[in-house]
Amino acid sequence: MTSFEDFHRQRERHALHYARAILGSDSAEDVCQEAWLRAWRSWGSADPESLDGWLLTIVRNCCIDRLRSSRPASVVQESDLAPVPPPEEAVVTALELASAWVLLQGLSAPLREVLWLREVMDLSYAEIAEVQEVPVGTVMSRLHAARKKAARLLGKRA
Repeated sequence: MTSFEDFHRQRERHALHYARAILGSDSAEDVCQEAWLRAWRSWGSADPESLDGWLLTIVRNCCIDRLRSSRPASVVQESDLAPVPPPEEAVVTALELASAWVLLQGLSAPLREVLWLREVMDLSYAEIAEVQEVPVGTVMSRLHAARKKAARLLGKRA
């Protein structure tokens, strides 16, 4: 089995990018520290076959906790969420970095998140469903809508 230190070293960037996709860059590092602490505390209970999904679920839950704690008992609106910062690595193959940033800003938070998990993190539909705690059908419809809207936005820019 992979040691926690090795897993952390291999996945640290992915976790941070995912947190930034949800929260923006302001509090993503703090949230990741909390997520890694939670992961370390429950390291022995994780299924070695699904460590990536397990970690992303923890990161997502920490992000949700942060959003809830920063808003006084109100519903989080898409406009309340910070925009997704540009990826630091060339992770979107068909788009250059600047175009990806503009494109992601044009998507709603749920569409942005599902597109990030599938296209950047390369998670399967089942893994995304597990991370987002939604049915696979919801993942499929969100991904379809995200791709359709992204294509529409790209068409307008061309």
